[in-house]
Amino acid sequence: MKPKLRRLSIQETPEGIALSDPTGVARQALVLSPEAYYIATLFDGTRSLEEVQELLLTQHGSMVPREKLEELLKALEEARFLETEEVKAELEARRRALLEKPRPMALENVSYPAEREAFEAYMKTAAAFAPKVPAADGGLVMPHLEPARVPGLYGAAVAALGQTPPPERLLILGVAHQGLEEAAAALPTGLQTPFGVLEADLEALQALDALLPYELFNSTLAFEGEHSIEFPAAFAHAAWPEANVKVLPLLIDGDPSRKGILDELATALALLARDYPLYPLASVDLSHVGARFGHGPLDENLAERARNTDLRYLELLAAGDFTAAWEHLMNPGNPTYVDAYAAVHAGHKLFSGKGEVAGYHLSPELPTLSAVGAGVVVYRREM
Repeated sequence: MKPKLRRLSIQETPEGIALSDPTGVARQALVLSPEAYYIATLFDGTRSLEEVQELLLTQHGSMVPREKLEELLKALEEARFLETEEVKAELEARRRALLEKPRPMALENVSYPAEREAFEAYMKTAAAFAPKVPAADGGLVMPHLEPARVPGLYGAAVAALGQTPPPERLLILGVAHQGLEEAAAALPTGLQTPFGVLEADLEALQALDALLPYELFNSTLAFEGEHSIEFPAAFAHAAWPEANVKVLPLLIDGDPSRKGILDELATALALLARDYPLYPLASVDLSHVGARFGHGPLDENLAERARNTDLRYLELLAAGDFTAAWEHLMNPGNPTYVDAYAAVHAGHKLFSGKGEVAGYHLSPELPTLSAVGAGVVVYRREM
């Protein structure tokens, strides 16, 4: 047997390395020591238990007893962190079910009301906190942070979209919060919202798939509970409730080493837009700072650093200087963990016209001693 560790979420904690399952197949986290986690990564489907034991001995001079390896392997299997036939069958069944109908609302009545009338009332309240904004006929950057934390920003986004003629196709560029097989993934089904269904443009998605050197539909389960797709779909549909707008839901992987691949994706999207006009909407957040993100408890200096980083990034986006925006985050190594860079860069050739920063907020998480930044950039085509 050559066991294989599944693709998991990894987080360093004071207790050790916490493994959790973004798909929800495994319900609980498992905390391993750094040494045990390293050994777990050696279970990659290419080595037997004996081969892992030999590798540890020959490369690291460490003789790990077989019973210790078996104990670790048993813990991983019981946690459902290994690729077993049972786990694969469950994931495949969920994938098929997801593709049989429009993606259902996963966060209805949790993050926003599910019924149309209630959602419209919800938006009126959000609009009361929103700044005055222009139309966004050249594209929009908006948050995917929990709407209740930044109601004014969502109100601004919907107000900008509401002044924009409904497009034929809405391209949602979301941030993948679980790993993708490739740099991007698409969902070939529609999206359920409080206003009905945003139907997918399968023909356009297939055309995009043909332009890319990788399979675009191999991570569909990543969309199952993804709020960076669900929130913008609901709020954009609120702006254009009666229009027949088709949607292209696209998740972008956040690996900064894939910039060359993101450039190829940006070029492919620009080529696609020649035959299938696209309205770009990037659903992204900004700095993630504080104890929850490994910085230690949030203080005034860290909050100021996050604000300065975020506002400069938004200014560069508004100016259309996407190369400088990337470098602004990546040259120092993205120390405040802005998550926007990949999704925005993937669509940067589609945003057009004059940009304007329509709002920004660093939203505190007092229980976790942390904060997350969010903002809105409106693009308006030159008249």
